[in-house]
Amino acid sequence: MKSNKLLLLGALLLATTLFACKKGGVSSSFDKSYDAWLAFKKKTNDTYVYVAVHDVKSSTYSETKITVTQGNITARDFVSYQYVFKPDSDITTKVLTDDWHESGGSLNTHGSTAANLYTLDDIYYKAQNIWLKANTNKNVVTFEAKNDGLISIAGYTPKNCPSGDCFIGINIKSITH
Repeated sequence: MKSNKLLLLGALLLATTLFACKKGGVSSSFDKSYDAWLAFKKKTNDTYVYVAVHDVKSSTYSETKITVTQGNITARDFVSYQYVFKPDSDITTKVLTDDWHESGGSLNTHGSTAANLYTLDDIYYKAQNIWLKANTNKNVVTFEAKNDGLISIAGYTPKNCPSGDCFIGINIKSITH
């Protein structure tokens, strides 16, 4: 009787392990990235810089650089450009349209044109609890970890978005120490 219970327990454990390995998908990718984040955070003493890209269209581009020192946001830099096509020369030029820096007491004084003041802990939390939990019947959910295993894209796009410019989440171009 005891050996049957052990055999049954062993079979149950094996089945659970196989199911967990086959799980895959966004959840598995997120978990691997989160583990990479925790290792990076420890290695860098929670001090890093990331660049969030937003407002990427055919004629505009903007990005925000967030500096985090020992877990606290210490600076935010914003830059935006407009691409101007000159038909007479068949050349497109990149024209700076806005550029600013915030630090210390001036943090969050330039309004909402830039990325929010989030640490990567905040971003992983929002990804796990909000962006990646969007209803997949109504949204296309996206998660990528192309910054050496750290989060690069997390969010969702409503399937009924008419312009294709309805992404809700974050797009991180780089994370450095």
